[in-house]
Amino acid sequence: MAHARTLEDVRQSGEIRVGVNPNFPPMSSYGDDNRLAGFDVDVARRIADALGVKLTLVPTEAAQRVPFLVSGRIDMSMGALTITPERQALIDFTIPLHSEAMGVITTDRVTADRWEDLNRPDITLVNMRGNQSVSVLQEKLPLPRRLLVDGNADTIRAIAQGRADALIENTDFFLGFTRNYPEVKWRVLPDPIFAAWCGIGVAKGNATLQAELDRVLHALHKDGSIAAMWRDHYAADMSVPVGEEQIAPALRDRPAATQAETSGYAFDFSGVIGQIPYLLGGAAISLQIAFLAFIIGASIGLGGAMALLYAAGPVRRFVSGYVTLFTNTPALVQIFLIYYALPDAGIKLGSFTAVVIGLTLNAGAYLTEIIRAGVASVRPAELEAASVLGLHRRDVMTHVIVPHVLRTVYRPLANFFIVLVLGSSMAALFGVEELTGRAINVSTTSLRTIETFAVAGLIYIALTLIASAALAWFGRTFFRVRTGA
Repeated sequence: MAHARTLEDVRQSGEIRVGVNPNFPPMSSYGDDNRLAGFDVDVARRIADALGVKLTLVPTEAAQRVPFLVSGRIDMSMGALTITPERQALIDFTIPLHSEAMGVITTDRVTADRWEDLNRPDITLVNMRGNQSVSVLQEKLPLPRRLLVDGNADTIRAIAQGRADALIENTDFFLGFTRNYPEVKWRVLPDPIFAAWCGIGVAKGNATLQAELDRVLHALHKDGSIAAMWRDHYAADMSVPVGEEQIAPALRDRPAATQAETSGYAFDFSGVIGQIPYLLGGAAISLQIAFLAFIIGASIGLGGAMALLYAAGPVRRFVSGYVTLFTNTPALVQIFLIYYALPDAGIKLGSFTAVVIGLTLNAGAYLTEIIRAGVASVRPAELEAASVLGLHRRDVMTHVIVPHVLRTVYRPLANFFIVLVLGSSMAALFGVEELTGRAINVSTTSLRTIETFAVAGLIYIALTLIASAALAWFGRTFFRVRTGA
């Protein structure tokens, strides 16, 4: 694995690479000038100044905070990184930078006065993959359904659109997003669930950088700079102030790093192997998405091909416009509009349904062109020969046109099905727990990102190889499709 840069390395390079969340106002986000700004950015700038180096900000989403450190992409990770035993097994932390007090953001649609009132099966809780609160709440609130999304703003959007009922997180971090939905009557339940400390993450065993960051943070806490920066961005004091007890370790010598800690990342597949049945369940959902999109898309493609070849002008132009639109925009954008834009028009679709519809419409456009090309490939000489033989129109269709078209388009269709299997991974961005979505869940819980996605990649390879072999056998057996070049 990549070698962590020590304090000396950072100073010699003249820059420190800091991971901050680009979608987390007022912690950190892009402003009107397309520059990152916020509390984390201000703290990072003060740290860089204290070290005498240039600050390089690296956009780092919540689920990437630990993996980016492990892989050596960043020198320190911010973004409200909660100090937990699971993370401490893989990375090291500074003294606390700030606190986080977990509360409930909900609406007047939900009848609940305390967070315990949410522990019922008709409630859907939304949260972000990679957040420490996800695993904690599974213990405290086991009954509600879960919706996991990948962006901070998506959590509040899900509640506003009625896909979820409540978010349990640090309310200071998320209330700013509620201003985007002024028509919703938002509520914050009064009693906090628990409090935790967030520090700055550094690579495991990087003692020199950790100690220097501790020294800088201690000074910034003592002179009130961190508290002042927090008030500037949040317009309030921290719910739980960082006190002398939390910053005192900065003045003490930390235990020396062991050889195992300084030798870099150690692979461990034990936790991931136990999750293989869970991942295989996600693979079944991936196949289900691909199968539905392919079957319905092929029906659309057949109708579209016939329209382009034989329909009247207006119908042909409509189908041509549909094909042009859906083959010249990314499938992800199409699904995004179906899932997030339609609710504003009063049409609310579940995540699985929205993904299937989006992939189906996209597949239908591509399959229209594939099938049209297959039908157009029937040579006039073949039809003339059938006429000379005296074949009726039905016989010409059954024995000449259909076999020719099937043999021509079968392999492109089979290949497109494989593309849909792999493309189903986009569903993870909308909370569908197919293979990629479940792999993200496992990696954010175990923090074994490399191991998790190595196993997920092997499952994808197995899926596509098995599907390819089955489709090749089917083509040879029923359509006399040759598999060779």
